[in-house]
Amino acid sequence: MLRKKLIASIFVILILSVYAGCRRTEGILPQNNPQSEIPNQEVEIGNSKGGEFVPWETSHWEKIKDGSITAFAIDPKDTNIIYTAVYPEEIMDQFGLVRRTENASTIWKSEDRGKHWSILLSIKNEANAPEIIDAICIDPECSKNIWISEHGAGVLFSSDGGITWKKDLQKSENDILKMYNDSFNNKDLPVVYMYRIPEVNSDIGALFSSLDSGKTWKRTTLPPLTGIVSNLSKPLAVDKKNPNIVYAFGNNGLFKAVEGRGNYEYYPVEDSVNTSYIYIDPQNPNLLYIVSYSYQTYNSFTTFKSSDCGKTWEKMGDFYFNPLYPDLLIKGVTTKETPPILFLKKLYVSLDNGKNWKLTDLDLNESNLYNISVGVKGIIYAETYKGLFKSEDKGLHWFQIPNFKENYWSAISAHSCFNSRILVDSNNPNIIYWASGLSKSTDGGKTWQEINIQHSKYVHGSTIVIDPHNHNIVYLGVTGINDVEPLSYEEFTTQGIYKSIDSGKTWEKIGLTGYSVSAIAVSPVTGIIYAGTYHDGLFMSKDSGKTWEKIPLDGDFHISVSSLATDSKNGIVYIGVFGGGIFKIEDKN
Repeated sequence: MLRKKLIASIFVILILSVYAGCRRTEGILPQNNPQSEIPNQEVEIGNSKGGEFVPWETSHWEKIKDGSITAFAIDPKDTNIIYTAVYPEEIMDQFGLVRRTENASTIWKSEDRGKHWSILLSIKNEANAPEIIDAICIDPECSKNIWISEHGAGVLFSSDGGITWKKDLQKSENDILKMYNDSFNNKDLPVVYMYRIPEVNSDIGALFSSLDSGKTWKRTTLPPLTGIVSNLSKPLAVDKKNPNIVYAFGNNGLFKAVEGRGNYEYYPVEDSVNTSYIYIDPQNPNLLYIVSYSYQTYNSFTTFKSSDCGKTWEKMGDFYFNPLYPDLLIKGVTTKETPPILFLKKLYVSLDNGKNWKLTDLDLNESNLYNISVGVKGIIYAETYKGLFKSEDKGLHWFQIPNFKENYWSAISAHSCFNSRILVDSNNPNIIYWASGLSKSTDGGKTWQEINIQHSKYVHGSTIVIDPHNHNIVYLGVTGINDVEPLSYEEFTTQGIYKSIDSGKTWEKIGLTGYSVSAIAVSPVTGIIYAGTYHDGLFMSKDSGKTWEKIPLDGDFHISVSSLATDSKNGIVYIGVFGGGIFKIEDKN
C-alpha cells in the first residue's frame, strides 16, 4: 500500500508561461466548459449516414497496452494522441514471493491511437516504490498543458506535451481528479456508454450503449472484459471524432474497440449475466441453448435460445432448461414478505414445460444454490452452501448427501460457479464425480471416496469431464480462491488440470500449473482437450494433455471462460464467457 503524503504549505507566485502559442496561468485549471472540450473542430462521426451516428455492426477489442492501467486521456484537439499511466505488474516468483516487475510507474504517449508508444516519465516515491497515477488531464484549450495526479504525492505539470515536468504546487489532487472525471462526461456525443458489472465484487463486465441519452440501452457487439474495474470510477473513454472507438482500461491493460470481428466469432446475448450452461439440441445441432445463472441475484436462472448456431438469440424465460429433458423447468423465486421485511428464496419446478409450477422442499434461505446437474431418470443434483443435495423425483423432494460438512462453500466466490462440477457417467449412472468436493461415488451417491489430490480450504475442484473415447480417462480442473486471502505458493501451484487413466483412483497433473481452470471439454471427433480458465482465456491440447497452446480469443487479453460445449456434427466448439455471450471456433486438428 502506498502511504499518503501531505504537501507543505508555501507562498506561491503566479507565473505566466507560454509554449508553442499556448498561454496559461500556472496552477489555474480550465473550467469544464462543454463548448471548449473540442475547440475549433466539428465532431466527425465515424460510420455515419446523413450526419447521424450509426453503431458498428460488428466490433472487437484490441489490446493496445499491457499492465495495470491507472489513468488514461485522449488529446482533445487530436484524438490520434493518447496518454496512459501504467502501474508495474505483480508476479509470484518460484519461492512464493510476490514481486513487482518494475519499481516505478510510467507515463506513455501514442500518436497513432495505440499502435506505437513512447515513454514520457517514470515515477517512484522516496521508498523506491512506484507511485500510483490517479489521473492524466489535458487542457482542452491547449493540449500541450498536461497534469498528472500522483495519489497523495502531489501534482506534476508539463507545458510542452510531456517533454519536461515539474511539481505544480498551486492545485491539489482533488482539483485534478475532478477535472479528470469531468473530462469523461460526453454529453455532446450522440451515444452514451455504460460498463455493466453483473455480479457483486466481480471485475468482469460488458459494454452497453444508448442512443437516447440513457432511456434505453442495448448491448454492444464487443465481448466482455475482465479486470477493467479497478480503483477507477471512470474506466471508459470515447474518441469524440469517432464515438464507435471506445477505450476501456483497468488492471489487465488498455483496450480499444475496433470495427469488424476479431480472430474468432463472438455473439453477445443481450441480458445474460454469464454463460453458465451451454446445451446443443440432440436432434438439431443448429439449435442452441444457454442458461445464465447468478447466485448473487437471488438464485436467478435465465434461458436463451438460438436457431442459427448462436448468431442471434431470443429469451425463453427466467428458468433453467435442458433440451435433454424438455418438460422439466427449474426456477428460483424470491418473495418479499412483511412484517418484518424478509426476502425468502424458494425453488420451483415444472414437469409440463411451464404450464404448472410446484414448490420444492429444498431450503435456499440459509443455503445459496450454486450448481444444478440433471441426470438420468429424473435424478437431479444441487450444490448449495451446505453441501450436496439429491432429488430422485425431478426436483420435488430433496435430501442431503451425508459425509460432507456444512459451510463447505464459505470461501467460494462467484467465479468458481461453473457448469460441470457434478458429473454422472453416461455408461453407468451409479458412478458420480463431484469436482467441488474432490470425491467420487460408485453407488449413486450413497457412499463417497475422496479424490487423492492435495488441496486446502481455498483450493478445490472446479470442473470435471470424462473422455468420450475412453470412460476410464477423467480430466479434473483445480482452482484456488484468493478473494478471502492470498494463495500460498503451494496453493497457487496446485491449480491446473489433472488426468486419471483409472477412473479416478490415481491422478497426475498434466499442465496449466498456476492457472485457475474453470471448464474442460474433450472433442468426440478430434480428441482435442479444451480448457477454459478464469482471467486467462482458452487453451487446447492435441496430444492428450502433454503440451498446451493458447487460443487467442479476440486478441490475447484476459477472458474468463465459464462453460464449454462441442458440436460434433458441425465441427464447432462453443465457449461461454463470464459477462455473457459465446465465442465459436472450429474443432479441427
